[in-house]
Amino acid sequence: MTPRRATPADIPAIVALTEAAYLPNEAIIGVPSLPRIADYDEVLASREVWLVDDEPGLAAALVLEIEPEDFTIWSIAVSPEAGGRKLGATLMAFADERARALGYGSVHLYTHAKLTQRIGWYERLGFAITHHEDMADRRLTHMRKIFAKAG
Repeated sequence: MTPRRATPADIPAIVALTEAAYLPNEAIIGVPSLPRIADYDEVLASREVWLVDDEPGLAAALVLEIEPEDFTIWSIAVSPEAGGRKLGATLMAFADERARALGYGSVHLYTHAKLTQRIGWYERLGFAITHHEDMADRRLTHMRKIFAKAG
């Protein structure tokens, strides 16, 4: 599995994938997921978007927000049809590799505080909760994975 960079032609498939992947979470959190309501023209212009294709179409998407002071996994979505194939874990490892290649010492992400199963999965991947952020309509849990120093 080799992720490829998204192009504007991929936006309809990204929007469909994001809807399929994030709608189940909305039953838990009670508000629209930020990646599901994003403007993907803007997302492609301001972030790195990596895709994994599958026989029936788009299987997974990873959105990275890369700023001078922080490397953030902004979104990760796997098609429900592609579930169980470890695409999420593979993309998380790809994000780690990308961050290291660009010289970052850690990776940051955030998710809704009510998504406890997702938070547990991130913890199993080496992330630790750093803080919570209260917004008008949601509470975010921020997490960070710090890479071990080489040598």
